[in-house]
Amino acid sequence: MALVYSELIHATAIIDPDAILAPDVQVGPYAIIEGPVRVGSGCVIEAHACLNGPLTMGRDNFVGHGCVLGKSPQHRGYRDEPTGLEIGDGNIFREFSTVHRGTAQGNGTTIIGNRNLFMCNAHLGHDARVGDNCTVVNNALVAGHVTLESGCILSGNTAVQQRVRVGRLALLGGMGATSKDIPPFILQQGYNCVTGLNLVGLRRAGVGHEAINALRQAFRIFYREGRTISAALDRIDAEFGGVAEVAEFVEFVRQSKTGVNPARSSDRENYDVH
Repeated sequence: MALVYSELIHATAIIDPDAILAPDVQVGPYAIIEGPVRVGSGCVIEAHACLNGPLTMGRDNFVGHGCVLGKSPQHRGYRDEPTGLEIGDGNIFREFSTVHRGTAQGNGTTIIGNRNLFMCNAHLGHDARVGDNCTVVNNALVAGHVTLESGCILSGNTAVQQRVRVGRLALLGGMGATSKDIPPFILQQGYNCVTGLNLVGLRRAGVGHEAINALRQAFRIFYREGRTISAALDRIDAEFGGVAEVAEFVEFVRQSKTGVNPARSSDRENYDVH
């Protein structure tokens, strides 16, 4: 039986008997909680939101007006399998953002970590993996099987193709799109175009001056010297592999299955100013 408390749950809300809510969960008018949904302490679910299980949500999450979390995946091969959505703690889902469950053909579960911000109309597709402290801005579209590593930012009206990885503290600029992996700490703009390092993000994250300088040199070697990918990575590893952030960049590129994008030509940008 659902654990509901009338003083916190609006009379018009519909709560499935299979749902379990912590005693202090707030549910707004006309919200729908359907199927095996577990909602942790401190969560707020605003009016007209829809949560569909199997769904597990941790503590202190905010689900805004009209959000849809845990509905079936938009996948032609889906056949009503009992796939799921797992959400950690402290996430914010603003108005009309949508997140879909996994597929049997994929991982089976869409997984979101902690303290992520999904702004209005953001979409996260089936079988996606999201780390911690990511920001997905208004109208950003994230396809199925995408991995967003911690601290990355997808700016407004961006699009990420299926099975792409976006590295830690990477930034995809507004109106941009990518069909290939974006390595950690990289700034990408437009369509499939690397333009520099995400220096603002690095500094805000507390990355030190020495590490940033090493990343600048790694960027130059990888994107500017015309080497093959393997040769560039070998040189970067030999010269700067002792810097943790550089080692992370090298390992990410080596593990990439979709490949990474080239940089914009040097006569059109100055990557050091970002």
